[in-house]
Parts: sequence; C-alpha cells; structure tokens
Amino acid sequence: MRKNILFVAVLLASSTAAAQDEQADRVLSKYLKIRPSEREMAMYQLDWADSLGDAQKRAAREDRPIVLIIIHAKYGDIHSGHC
Repeated sequence: MRKNILFVAVLLASSTAAAQDEQADRVLSKYLKIRPSEREMAMYQLDWADSLGDAQKRAAREDRPIVLIIIHAKYGDIHSGHC
C-alpha cells in the first residue's frame, strides 16, 4: 500500500511538472511571436556619450543631432537610466 501511494505521488508530481513546462513553452512561444525584432527596436537604442564635448565631436563627425539630458538628482546615473 505504501509503495502504491509513493508511486501515485511521484506520478502526480511528474505530470504536474510536465504540464507546467508545457504552459511555460506556450507562453514563451507567444512572446517570441509578438516580440519586436532587433531591427525593429533599433530606433529605441540610444548611443550615450560621457560628456557634452564628446557628443559635440561625434555629432559633427557623424552629422547627427544631440539630445541633451540633464539629470539633477543625487543618485542619477545616465548610463543605467536611473534618475
């Protein structure tokens, strides 16, 4: 009797894990279908410069505009986007 209960418990645990894996695979598959490609997301990637001088030199060299963001916070960090 004890072996039967143990067998049923193991069987239930393995089937639950398999069902969870299937559900995770379905969600991941849906996500990958609707996720924008790297090419589609390229316009949202900012190319930061460490200083205004560096940005001006690069903007002149690449004939591109500058977007100046000033972070006025004690813990602001332009590289992480935290402000």
